[in-house]
Amino acid sequence: MTQLIINGLIAGSLAALIAGGLALVYGVLGVFNMALGQMALIGGYSTWWLYQVLHLPLFVSIIGGVAIAALVSWFAFEVFVNPFYKRHRFLPLVTTIALSMILDGLILLLFGERPRAILPGLKNTFEVLGAWVSVQQMVLVLITLLLMAALAYVLHSTAFGRKIRAVVQHDHAAMSLGIRAPVLHRLLFIMSGVLAGLGGIYLGVDQNLTPVFAFPITIKAYAAIIAGGQGNIWGAILCAYLIAFLEQFVVGVHWFGAFHIPAGYQQTVALLFIIIFLLFKPEGLFVNRSRSA
Repeated sequence: MTQLIINGLIAGSLAALIAGGLALVYGVLGVFNMALGQMALIGGYSTWWLYQVLHLPLFVSIIGGVAIAALVSWFAFEVFVNPFYKRHRFLPLVTTIALSMILDGLILLLFGERPRAILPGLKNTFEVLGAWVSVQQMVLVLITLLLMAALAYVLHSTAFGRKIRAVVQHDHAAMSLGIRAPVLHRLLFIMSGVLAGLGGIYLGVDQNLTPVFAFPITIKAYAAIIAGGQGNIWGAILCAYLIAFLEQFVVGVHWFGAFHIPAGYQQTVALLFIIIFLLFKPEGLFVNRSRSA
């Protein structure tokens, strides 16, 4: 049981990074970015290439991977989102689906289908309350929690965060007060790409990178923001952890002492989450109550 809890914490930290960025963009722009999983993989694969192929230091490779993810996010916003989202909020849904298909092809072309690991080989593991965890996993979880704390500080304790909240409440009113809403839209979209890229790096360090991971990453992030309340970043992060814990328990528990659910069904948890919440609680667990700017 302890092992399942730790595994859920590790998987939930990955999902929280991506779901947090997605909720941030949806809360401000009302845009669903269907290429988010591919952006995560771009961050992971770029870091792998810089570290394993160019043999740059790990820290430099991570910075490079994040920078490439940010650059791709900026390009995606300018070409696939910015010309469309002001006309209709659902147009970027179509354009980012097209982007996801383009990025899928590029990832396969550049990196192939073979799994890639940023840190291959055996991990340094130790025992905690009867469960095994690696040093790398503990570092990744701690860094994720620090990033979430930094995001909370920026959103709720800085002038930049107050501007973001003002744009969320009413972007035209915010612009009348001198806040450059279009610039904030661009910055927040890039920020979501950075968080996704960090999630891809997390995945490449903890497991292996393969092109087929893009869709499950995206679906899990959407399940988290639907369950948490669309646009509620903290609800999305909490539900990302909740979904990760449920995934671990669904396949890890010996149900009724008689059978185990095959691991292949683990990915269906996020899909069931979406269906259940859309049917019975479409507003999500946490109705978004924005703070005043």
